[in-house]
Amino acid sequence: MSYAGRLTLLRVCLASIPIYLLSVIKFPRWTIDMINFHMGHFLWDNSEEKHRYHLVNWPLVAQKKEFGGLGISDLRSLNIALLSVWILRYQLNKDTIWTKIVDFKYRAENPNVLCCSYVGTSPFWKGVLWAMQAAKRGIHWKLGDGSKVRFWEDQWVGNTSLAILYWPLYVINEQ
Repeated sequence: MSYAGRLTLLRVCLASIPIYLLSVIKFPRWTIDMINFHMGHFLWDNSEEKHRYHLVNWPLVAQKKEFGGLGISDLRSLNIALLSVWILRYQLNKDTIWTKIVDFKYRAENPNVLCCSYVGTSPFWKGVLWAMQAAKRGIHWKLGDGSKVRFWEDQWVGNTSLAILYWPLYVINEQ
C-alpha cells in the first residue's frame, strides 16, 4: 500500500475506531501512547521484517494540516474533548433520566458537577471529572487594566492564538 493510502486509511478508519470508548472513559496515558505507537508504525510501514525510520515525531503528525501536520487526530485531546461534552449535556439537560441518576447517586441537594468527589464514583464519571479539571487548567484569565491584551495574538484557549487559528480573518482585520 502506498504512503498516501496508509495515511488515508489511518485518518479515516484506524484513528476513528476508539472514538466511542474515548467518549465514555478516560484512557490512561500508556494506552494512548500504545495506540499512537501502532498508528505510527502503520503510517511509516515499519514492521519486524523491515525497519523504517519515522520521518517526524508523532505530535507533529497529529497536528492539523494547516499547521504542518498530517491531520491525524490527537487521541489525548480528543479524549478530553469528548468527555467534556458530558459536562455541557449535564448542565443543559436537567430533566433527562441520566442526569437524575447522577444527582441521586451522588446525593447532592443542589447538584453541581464542579464539586463531586472522586470517592465511590464510576469510571465514566471519574473520566468526566478528569476532563473538567483539564479544561479548568487549560482555560485561565489574567486580569489587568487591558493595556497588554492583544486579541488576535494572545493565547485564549489551548496552545494557539486566534491569529493562527483564523488566519484569513486576522489578515482582513489587519488591513
